[in-house]
Amino acid sequence: MGPQATLDLQQKILDMTKAQRDFEHLRVFVDNHPQIPDRIGAVLRNTQSPAPAMQESLDKLTAMGADCVVMPCVSAHYFLQQLNIPPKVLFLNMLQITAQECAACFPGLKAGVLCSEATAQSGILTPYLESFSIPHIYAQADYQRLLGRLILEVKARADLHILSVSLRSVAEEMVSRGADYFVLACTELPIIVQCEPLPYPYLDATVELAKAAILSCGYEIQGIGIRE
Repeated sequence: MGPQATLDLQQKILDMTKAQRDFEHLRVFVDNHPQIPDRIGAVLRNTQSPAPAMQESLDKLTAMGADCVVMPCVSAHYFLQQLNIPPKVLFLNMLQITAQECAACFPGLKAGVLCSEATAQSGILTPYLESFSIPHIYAQADYQRLLGRLILEVKARADLHILSVSLRSVAEEMVSRGADYFVLACTELPIIVQCEPLPYPYLDATVELAKAAILSCGYEIQGIGIRE
């Protein structure tokens, strides 16, 4: 959906697969489909649903032979229940994977969730975090709107160094409210952090999705993808 987020996932799969030669890597089918209607608008303002276009992409990928499907957009998981996933296809739920890794990597610590306004207001990640008893907070309203603008700026190819200053200000406010680490729960935010790392521990949901895809396809991982 987000073209840069799609490329970021591909790069992470490539970088984290234990391989020395071309044929030791995964075969990956990609439908980079930026014309899927806006997920955030659909959740917050009831604009055109992206579900039919998401289903079209899913159908094309499975027709090509995909056995395992991933969707590198957290907000899009709001529409997951509307998709018809073939019984023999493994869909890797990014929300479930992220919550599981939070529990494993930061037991007992409070997560600061950095995400889109759609993810925050819909609360789609919250049940998964609660299922692992993960204490967590979201950004306060003004800072959440700032996060929304940063996500759009990434899509517009703005200066990532400038965006990183604003992202750090959001993180600092959440640290003041008890956040021990951060969850990059929007697939545009890791693109900022790759340019200028956060000065706090964080977990990148795109990294966790890439790891799950590699392992689910029977390959080994190199690297851990967690910054302390």
